[in-house]
Amino acid sequence: MNPIYHTLDFGITCIDTQYMRNDFVATYLIEDQGHVAFVDTGCYLSVPTLLATLDEKNIQQEQVDYIILTHIHLDHAGGAGELIRHLPNAKVYVHEYGVNHLIDPSKLRAGVIGVYGELFFKQFLGDLIPIAKEKIVIAKDKDEITLGNRILKFINTPGHARHHVCIWDEKSQGIFSGDTLGVSYREFDTEQGVLIFPPTTPVQFDPDVWKNTIQQLMTLQPKYAYLTHFNRIEFTKKSADMLIHNINNFVEIAIKMQHQPNRHKAIKTALLDYLLEIASKHGVTTEEIKQIKVFKGDLEICAQGLGVWLDKEFCAKIPNK
Repeated sequence: MNPIYHTLDFGITCIDTQYMRNDFVATYLIEDQGHVAFVDTGCYLSVPTLLATLDEKNIQQEQVDYIILTHIHLDHAGGAGELIRHLPNAKVYVHEYGVNHLIDPSKLRAGVIGVYGELFFKQFLGDLIPIAKEKIVIAKDKDEITLGNRILKFINTPGHARHHVCIWDEKSQGIFSGDTLGVSYREFDTEQGVLIFPPTTPVQFDPDVWKNTIQQLMTLQPKYAYLTHFNRIEFTKKSADMLIHNINNFVEIAIKMQHQPNRHKAIKTALLDYLLEIASKHGVTTEEIKQIKVFKGDLEICAQGLGVWLDKEFCAKIPNK
């Protein structure tokens, strides 16, 4: 196993979990004074890559104090149960709404298989291993943990999911943001900077709450966002404004397509057209077929999430529904 990773400054390493493709899903390794933490784990099949990275960096498994999960979507947290089997001194930190799903992941497993099928689950996710309750710690809003000489602070960040937390790292002036500060692939970097759009994953997408969360995070005046999708980016007011603008436009697309005969397909097609349009305006010159290949990993779940949001938003406004 030859792990792929990007060594950043401030003792931070971005590990490519090689889920689905390269440069799609990252986990982060934070080192400080001989103490180590993982932020997110990728899926079960990612764990050999994480362990190989420790070996490459001459880090003993006993040095890992924390596995910190931004949320429990399986591309972020599906490997936590398997990973902690190899880390005797580690605890898993997660939002309180995620605890029971880590102890008993049967509902998560059933949900994924119900949507994508068992073949997809085995081929791309592998398995889900339960975590003993005593290994789990609730990551409460504003709680702080110490890693060597640095402080990591948890912040509740609903919007993408109710069980989402971000981690503020004072040392790097960065936010380990999971999905809260959007998706930004390096293939779309141009002279204009980074291109950011929202992963509107089912089932808890809430645009108004999400936009408020972004505004709250910006009060920290971060220099960086450590994205799961993908790698570290500079995060500025321009970045936040772009993400909020694209959340609004994703919602507008969903509303326009809500009465189409095949609503899901219509939303998915309109999202792709929109993403290709904003990429072009951003100065991306990569041929369209390659852009579509990169966007493909997000289109299905973004369209699904918008569909779930439509059902909640508009059924809630109809009497007796």
